[in-house]
Amino acid sequence: MSNKEQSKKTISFNWGTGIMVAIILFIITTLSVVAYLVSLDYHVVAENYYEKAEKYQQHIDRVEQASAMDQPVEITLAADKRSLTITFPSSVSVDDITGSIKLYRPSDSSQDRNLKLALNTNRTQHIETKRLIGGKWIVKLQWSSDTEKYYTQKDIFL
Repeated sequence: MSNKEQSKKTISFNWGTGIMVAIILFIITTLSVVAYLVSLDYHVVAENYYEKAEKYQQHIDRVEQASAMDQPVEITLAADKRSLTITFPSSVSVDDITGSIKLYRPSDSSQDRNLKLALNTNRTQHIETKRLIGGKWIVKLQWSSDTEKYYTQKDIFL
């Protein structure tokens, strides 16, 4: 067999062949991805997602209400870390406030504490922390005054 006959039998790889191979690979990849995505089991994470979204919006509104206050509510930890003080501004009437305080322990939910908001005449509430385990705590304060609802939180380290 001569050289001319051998060169006619082999397929030459030129730029046209390269483009055709690239297009075929692209089509195969696209169809594979589509087939994979169609086979996925997709469903709503929560059955009552609308209600949860609505509650979350209410939470956002409470946070915005609290941040819009002229004087914010102060949550301070004593220097000796044995007590926590929540102080409301003087513009708020003690008689109108109802709410709750949650001491949230991110690493151990069994340590969480729920307290009723009970302000004294100075618009403060003191909470002893000496019985709480050391580490990170999140103080979550939720209250309502008149018709407005508020929420604020602060991380503390005991």
